[in-house]
Amino acid sequence: MLNPSSSPHKINSPVIFLPGTLCDERIFNSCWQHLNIPKRAFVPLQWAQDLDQMRMLSADRLDYFDEPVHLIGFSMGAYIAALTAIEHKSRVASLTLISSSCNALPGDVLAQRKQTLKLIRNKQFKGSSEKHLVKYFHEANQNDNALKDVVKSMERDLGMGVLEAQLSATEVRKNLVLQLATCRFPIQFVVGEQDNLVKLTEIERAVASLQQAKVTIIKGAGHMLPLEQPINLAQKLVNFIA
Repeated sequence: MLNPSSSPHKINSPVIFLPGTLCDERIFNSCWQHLNIPKRAFVPLQWAQDLDQMRMLSADRLDYFDEPVHLIGFSMGAYIAALTAIEHKSRVASLTLISSSCNALPGDVLAQRKQTLKLIRNKQFKGSSEKHLVKYFHEANQNDNALKDVVKSMERDLGMGVLEAQLSATEVRKNLVLQLATCRFPIQFVVGEQDNLVKLTEIERAVASLQQAKVTIIKGAGHMLPLEQPINLAQKLVNFIA
């Protein structure tokens, strides 16, 4: 097992990471400290204005490498990673989906997004409230100001323009499970034991439809799993990829 004092475990194959909504490299930084990945790339989804640009940025990072890559996506980035894997099957060695079911967004979430987009466009959205922010975390981490500060700093630095673009780009999502079933590479769903945004039952239903898939549940984590349990996540990635 990895521990805070151990040397970072080396993964020799190329690995590409994709962030979630209003996230940048900071979402993975704590996890990366426990991994040594010489062939590592990051897809800056915050640069994209729409879904097509997200797909283009992802395809561009695939071109960094001459061999099949391991795709690792978090939340929104997991959905984009799955799209990329489906569109470039022969170039993917494995797919890891963190805090995502790769399903269509439920009606209540779509309604909330539309309301948020309306507030942003009317210059009325003030950012995530404390009540909203704590929903991202496991109850054991909801008073951890250091973790919440990472999320708030990414939101502040990336800004409402990025949030509007990302919510609009990924508002309409297809259920990708049937398309993933045609892929031969292994798939790992990683979910926190107390994810208030993603239902474990949906992930388990997806895994049941995918012969090459598995689900890994990480204790002590909510939706912000890479921040909450970076060492455990690193270990799961090592076990799956290396």
